[in-house]
Amino acid sequence: MKIAIHQPQYWPWPPYLHKVMYADVFVYLDTVQFNKNGLQNRNQVKTNKGATWLTLPVRQRLGQSISGTRVADLKALAKHFKTLSMSYAGRPGFERWKTELENVLTPDTDSLCAIAINSTEWMLEKLGIQTRRIRASEVQGNTGRGSVLIASICKSFGATSYLSGRGALQYMNPDDFDQIGCKIMVQSWRPFTYEQAHPEVGFTKDLSTLDLLLNCPETAAEMICSAGDWQIYSPQ
Repeated sequence: MKIAIHQPQYWPWPPYLHKVMYADVFVYLDTVQFNKNGLQNRNQVKTNKGATWLTLPVRQRLGQSISGTRVADLKALAKHFKTLSMSYAGRPGFERWKTELENVLTPDTDSLCAIAINSTEWMLEKLGIQTRRIRASEVQGNTGRGSVLIASICKSFGATSYLSGRGALQYMNPDDFDQIGCKIMVQSWRPFTYEQAHPEVGFTKDLSTLDLLLNCPETAAEMICSAGDWQIYSPQ
């Protein structure tokens, strides 16, 4: 049983979707603290001037969880659709899905968590990813913080492998996973290029998966699948 766990993000980038693709179960870690400088409420797309942020302003209070965070101005979503309309008009994915995108960006909630997860779920559907998805808040028996919390979620599902990005290794304690008989598998990612809108400003890297889908709807899943591998983590 392969488990991947990650905080909800707004229109996340391809390595995030690659983790979901290779897991048997993917858990949206909605119970941890909101990070105002992270990617939970923002990501980048490409305009005729290069990369630009799509950011959802949020109401802030000390120690708030992702699940308890609210979007301060829902008009920002309409602005995001306007940016996408101007930047991706004529691109095959946008022309195919513009009505659906507008619907995704017209939510009936101000919950950041719900909006972020809905953006991800939309992309997973378009990529044909069938992995079971669940929120951490729906999993019984979560305990602790950091590595202990992740291991406790893995234990809840009887995980034999935990799929981790390299950035998470800084707080992972392998002993927590050894105790439950779960290997840590680390993602290796090979960045790739593809045909983008606005070639006059050059290829722009590290964008939301939305850029890939709107430019290359037929081949996006294959490109993401081929760009990553998994290796057993061996701490030095």
